[in-house]
Amino acid sequence: MAKILIADDDRDYLSAFCTGMEVMGHIVDGVRTGKDAKVFLRTGTYDIVFLDVVMPGGGAISLVHEVASEFPGLPIVVISGRTELFDTPVFREGLRMASARLRKTATLQQIHKVVVSSIV
Repeated sequence: MAKILIADDDRDYLSAFCTGMEVMGHIVDGVRTGKDAKVFLRTGTYDIVFLDVVMPGGGAISLVHEVASEFPGLPIVVISGRTELFDTPVFREGLRMASARLRKTATLQQIHKVVVSSIV
């Protein structure tokens, strides 16, 4: 079981993601902005964080470096529903500090596997 922070501005996706991870046995907090993600990270303790690439208040593109610097060792997983971004240099190189990169179409089992392998 892990304590997970999920930051995504898509209300429906965030709700489904949080519920799915809870069903898998994890404790989950979900936020809709990069600003809220920073607040939760600074006031709580998490085993892993999922950051949407683009969202209000800064997405993974701006947050991944800040989070990695402020919370060394915290696994950061970048998620995106924008499949056209996956093959771009910005996504590959700009987000290389992320522990993993996932499409929003990933199954709960695939996401759970990333969580388990990241917190061991």
